[in-house]
Amino acid sequence: MSLKEVYSVLLKNKKESIDLLFEFLKIPSIAAQNLGEKASINFLERIFGEAGFDCSIFETNGFAVFTAELNTGSDKTITFYDHYDVQPVNIELWESPPFEPTIRNGKIFARGVADNKGEIICRLQAIKAYGEVFGKIPVNIKFILEGEEEIGSLNLGYFVENNKEFALGTDLCIWEFGGKDTEGIQNIYLGVKGCLYLQLKTDTIGRDVHSGYTQFVDNGAFELAWALAALKNRNDKILVPGFYDNILDPTEEELLIIDNFNLKEEELKKIFGIDKIRLGLSGVELKRKFFLDPTINICGLWSGYQGPGSKTIVPHEAFAKVDCRLVPGQNAKDLVEKIRKFWDDNGFSHIEITEWDGYEAVKTLPTNPVAQAVIRTVLEVSGHDPVVWPLAGGSGPMCLFPGVPCISIGTSHSQSNAHAPNENIYVDDWIEGMKTVATLIHK
Repeated sequence: MSLKEVYSVLLKNKKESIDLLFEFLKIPSIAAQNLGEKASINFLERIFGEAGFDCSIFETNGFAVFTAELNTGSDKTITFYDHYDVQPVNIELWESPPFEPTIRNGKIFARGVADNKGEIICRLQAIKAYGEVFGKIPVNIKFILEGEEEIGSLNLGYFVENNKEFALGTDLCIWEFGGKDTEGIQNIYLGVKGCLYLQLKTDTIGRDVHSGYTQFVDNGAFELAWALAALKNRNDKILVPGFYDNILDPTEEELLIIDNFNLKEEELKKIFGIDKIRLGLSGVELKRKFFLDPTINICGLWSGYQGPGSKTIVPHEAFAKVDCRLVPGQNAKDLVEKIRKFWDDNGFSHIEITEWDGYEAVKTLPTNPVAQAVIRTVLEVSGHDPVVWPLAGGSGPMCLFPGVPCISIGTSHSQSNAHAPNENIYVDDWIEGMKTVATLIHK
């Protein structure tokens, strides 16, 4: 018995795996539109039950959380976190129907194939193939599959709080995303940044006023613009007192990874359509800023008349949406309170924070033995050193699993178009992903 035999079984079962994936991809499980929950749960219960897993369904106020467990009596456990919901679609922009999966030029096209249904089937098929060859899986396996990731994991915290032993009793959690970059190199993510999202409003004078009387009244648009401008200066230094408090210092190992990280600045310039990176930063200075500094960003800003022609008014209302990417040590609730106090102390108490949500950054140190095991596994299967990200640029609910090393690997590629029309993955990458999961279990 050997891993080569497992790899052979994976290739032998390729059609079965694709058929299973296609069946899953045909379910339009769009949480944002309240579609597909029951069909998805029924499908998952069937395929995991057939594979010998003990399955459970945890009902929430939204879509249910599906769990599956294979207890082999080992003292080691690997958990896979994934989600069965997908993004909405704009059918007109798809070359083939988004819920009628098809293969073109070696790629599978369908909504959810990259994010994240492809990973679920990839991981399950790898486990089944390993069991077929070796007879027994050498570690305990758990799956946590939620149905609301694409709308902010609204009830995942509720699930974890009520299932702590199941959710947190693991040695490693393989997270839901990842893949290869433009050079075909596998990327590994050791964590995610935190996120704070604010929705803002100001109502200064009760109603719009003729602009001929602008000297007499406060302009809602200006007031909100001034309040937002007060948050940071042109050099990106955040001016809210205490915003940088509690940020954890990076370890020497993390700094080494960051300083040697290939950020591909020229490629980023082409992608973003810019001639130079903001503030003229480059090299180590840019990399440390990207990985180690928090941000404040305006996502949307609107006020007053926006129709055709002219309408000379002083707008009484203004609205904005703001996000902050947080780094380890920062707390979203603490930062909301600090922003609120900062505005109150500087004459902006009329700015309402009408809604906010957020979660903290999470990272696994590169020296952690399970991180090293994942890195060695990817090297062995792919034949090249992976690109190791200390933190992903985006965010996710990893913080709901305190104390659990969460690491992201996956089967997407640089043009997989997750969240966009014509979402796709390469079949060969998907099979390679199965080999990676099987090898990780073996190690």
